[in-house]
This record gives sequence, C-alpha cells and structure tokens, in this order.
Amino acid sequence: MNTIVRSTLQHYASRGSFRSFSEVATRGRVAAFEFIWWRDVKFRVSYAPSTRTLTFVDLLPEVPARSKMDQQFRTFIASRSDKSLPDHRRVDLRRMRVAVTNRRGAISLRVVLMPRHLEYGVRRAVHLVHDVLMDFLNESQYVDYCIAHFNMNPEMA
Repeated sequence: MNTIVRSTLQHYASRGSFRSFSEVATRGRVAAFEFIWWRDVKFRVSYAPSTRTLTFVDLLPEVPARSKMDQQFRTFIASRSDKSLPDHRRVDLRRMRVAVTNRRGAISLRVVLMPRHLEYGVRRAVHLVHDVLMDFLNESQYVDYCIAHFNMNPEMA
C-alpha cells in the first residue's frame, strides 16, 4: 500500500507540481514525504498503512481551534463532497473519508483511504488540498494569513 501512495505522490513531482519531493525518515511504520508546493512552501504528508490514513500535517499553521477560520475551513472541506459539484471536483465519501484536526493551533487534513480506492484517495486528497490553496485561501479575509504563512507578496495582495 505504501507503494501506491508513494508512486502517486511521486507522479505529481515528476509532472512538476511538487518540487524537492523526498521521503523522510520516521519512526515505526508511518511513511512521510516532504515537498515544495504552492508559493514555495514546504508541505509534509504522512501515511499510516495500518489505518490507511494520509495526513497533510499542519496544512494551515497558527489557526486557533474553534476560531472563525477553523470553522470556515471545516465547512469548506465538508462542502467538497456536495453532489452539486462536478465529479472531477467532488470527494466521493464512498471511496475515502476526510477529517479535519486542529492540534495546538495547526490544522491538519486527514484522509482515510478505502482499500480498493487507494490511488483515487491520494489523488483526490492532493486535489482537495489544491482547492484549499486556490479557493479557500483566495478569499480576501485570508490575505494577511497568506502573507504570514504562504509567502504571499504584500504588494500583490
């Protein structure tokens, strides 16, 4: 199962979507990957094969639990499985489960992959995070947040 996750993420790196893609050492059976993605920010993804859980670790740093941004993010993630979205943009909850966690003020996105849909789940997880970066964070109320955490040029805001 690690092979499918690794090769699917590697696919994005080979296409140029991710840069500096590498697998990093971890304890136990969890696989972890790091890469440079949107606005030259380093992202970390872990995969626990025992639970088939893919986690975008600390995807949104410094977001207080139960804050307005935390709540809006959860609503946005939930909206990604709405039937009104086209198939290629929608998360199929029969093929993967999505959860948001906020630990110590950092939001992580966890995706539980279904056994027969591993590749689909990894690809949709990457697309879901892309939607977060391009749609959710593109709202005007997050300009200062993007300047502080996602290398947004203040002169371009």
